[in-house]
Amino acid sequence: MSLPAPPPVDTVAIVASIKATAEKTWKESVDTQRGNPADAGFVSWSTRLSDPLPMTWPLVEPTFAFYAYARGMNPMRLRDGEFVGPTWARITWSAKDQKPELTRLDTKLTSHGVQGVRPLTKDEVETLKVKPLDLLLSPRTKATDQQLKSYYCLQRSVGNIPPEAVTAHAAFFKWLDCGP
Repeated sequence: MSLPAPPPVDTVAIVASIKATAEKTWKESVDTQRGNPADAGFVSWSTRLSDPLPMTWPLVEPTFAFYAYARGMNPMRLRDGEFVGPTWARITWSAKDQKPELTRLDTKLTSHGVQGVRPLTKDEVETLKVKPLDLLLSPRTKATDQQLKSYYCLQRSVGNIPPEAVTAHAAFFKWLDCGP
């Protein structure tokens, strides 16, 4: 007699928990002082969250890191892009513990440059409909591997994966083979 299959993992709840952890810490500990939008140096900062990145690749045990990073806007100074701030936290989640673990990386918001924006193609919009955590937790097939590669390479090309994450997850990015 074989054991019943484990219940499917609620990836929506996992991502919601990670986002809630990041938002709470962002509000409590990151210096997001507000100022006068008319001031030349004013930047309205917000936080973003990367997609899950496997801690080991190939995946041995389902443990993932999400990176919280800052992006800023000032429509008086910059209309076709955003200010790139620091990667301020790494949040890990493992199937074993099933709770987010946040490590602060930076709490001072400073601009590291500007990132432009561009419209997405119809194919790119379709690629972004993928739920990467679902794919990462599924059995690997040629189709899921191709979807993962397309999704993460697109996210990297548009600046949604911090450079620190690429370095920390070198084996995964080598496998993705996104190019420079």
